[in-house]
Amino acid sequence: MVSYLKTHCIRAFIALVASTAVAESWSERLGYPPNAKVVVLHAHDLGLCFESNQAIAELADAGVLRSASALAPAPWFADAVEWAKSHPQLDIGLQLALNSEHPRYRWRPVAADSLTTSLVDADGALWRNVIQVMVSAEAEQVESELRMQLLRAERMGLRPTHLTTHLGALLMREDLTQLYLRIAREQWTPAVVVELTPEMAVEFRQDGFPVPDSLVETLAAYPLPMVNQLQILRPSKSLEEKTELLLEVLNQLSSGVTQIAFRPAIDSPALRALDEDWQQRVWERMVWDNPQVRAALKAEGVVLTDWIEIMSRFEGRHGR
Repeated sequence: MVSYLKTHCIRAFIALVASTAVAESWSERLGYPPNAKVVVLHAHDLGLCFESNQAIAELADAGVLRSASALAPAPWFADAVEWAKSHPQLDIGLQLALNSEHPRYRWRPVAADSLTTSLVDADGALWRNVIQVMVSAEAEQVESELRMQLLRAERMGLRPTHLTTHLGALLMREDLTQLYLRIAREQWTPAVVVELTPEMAVEFRQDGFPVPDSLVETLAAYPLPMVNQLQILRPSKSLEEKTELLLEVLNQLSSGVTQIAFRPAIDSPALRALDEDWQQRVWERMVWDNPQVRAALKAEGVVLTDWIEIMSRFEGRHGR
């Protein structure tokens, strides 16, 4: 069963980034044919543990996966970077993290203790849930930590091809969202965010999710590519149900750019001790072996891509 925290984070994240069609989709702006269904298959939590790294490597070697994001504060980040350096053709981003959510598997900030006092709990680890970040985190300290995560990646030899936000924490406060997009703009590295139109903002407000005009304006001024939809694989009660949920997502794709996010891992006693959601992670690795899923990925009109190709098309069309 998904905990209250994870349910809250997923619902809040989807509320902020769920999308409806816009006049011109990002696939059209990037030069894909009209009505093209362009998909980024994206694995979260590279660097979390050996089991996550192994599952992502297997999917990449099988040709299923071209895009993933790594957690700089996590214990297996160095291993992830070494693997990424040996696969330079892959789209490996940085998953900017303000949370260390696993009760028996914690990590500390990358920045110095004196710069992160509002980002940690009594054990000195990053806050376990997003609500604690929303209430306690000082924006200046968040910026210090995010920049140190970027610097750690750079010093270890990883130049991120895109940025994501762990558990959606940087999308839960407007000042943090602005910081997320500002860093992306400075680095000229796309942040994974869904285009938010004024019409969508009205819909969110009607549904009880207040979206300030300033956030709409911030996203409108953001110059880098965005996605039209973000899909997160939902929890299931079995591998068969997980397969059906994924097939439903693939069969109901809309035109535009869609990112489908998942958290694969191979099974082990250590993974089971690490994460109460270990079974979901294992199924999110196994589901891609299903012939039905592979057939759906090859369906007419579905174009697989990654953030390297997206930025190449974007810069080619905009002259940078």
